[in-house]
Amino acid sequence: MKRTVMCFLMSLFVLTLSAVSAETQLIALDAKLEILAGEVKLTRVGSEKSDIINRSCQLYAGDLLETLKDSKTVLTYNDGTTMKVKEKTIVEVQPTSVRVFKGKTWYKFTKRGTEFKIETPSLVAGIRGTEFEVAVSSRQKTVVSVVEGAVAANSLVGGNTEVLKMGEAISCEKDMNLSAKINFDVKAKMAEWNGADWEVAADEAWKALSIDYLMLKSQYGEDDPKTIEAKKKYQKAYNKAQKKSK
Repeated sequence: MKRTVMCFLMSLFVLTLSAVSAETQLIALDAKLEILAGEVKLTRVGSEKSDIINRSCQLYAGDLLETLKDSKTVLTYNDGTTMKVKEKTIVEVQPTSVRVFKGKTWYKFTKRGTEFKIETPSLVAGIRGTEFEVAVSSRQKTVVSVVEGAVAANSLVGGNTEVLKMGEAISCEKDMNLSAKINFDVKAKMAEWNGADWEVAADEAWKALSIDYLMLKSQYGEDDPKTIEAKKKYQKAYNKAQKKSK
């Protein structure tokens, strides 16, 4: 078992070094990526090389994620805010925004303020509510559907704004103004994004924490207080998962 774990950690360490240049100043986001199914292509900020990963990991400002076929992921922020990502979706994560280039994403906000934005090739969505979907087609058409609360949608070219409430959706073609609002089936949309297959396994947490530790170790060294604290958290989570598996 110990040998298997060491091999796993070494592989993660090699992945980390290949993805990030020594000159890049990494800014850690208060969010972790949990891969529920399949694989994700991760292009670390400051690197031109992508790595295919199937394990949870820490994210940094400017990281580019692409979920591959039959894949799904969840980004969980420290305040409980979540972003679910379906297959064949490309997003870039920043401290106060997410850029969706293609695919389907789902958001459930808790304490995050109105400064957080969802950007797409055709519009910007301002957060005024809690749960909504953003879908971007291969032709860069965006559809925003609000399940709970409200979202302000702004066209990039026309500058017109619409506030969407529960059960309302709006679309926007690239280089066009917003369409008229339409209504949709809220229950059907909720069912599409909820269920056991979207739950994050608690005993997988140690894998994400191990990556946190390795990233800090490579950036600051083994004896740095941040590295030491990350190592303690990783070891505690790993020991807990091992006891649970017995």
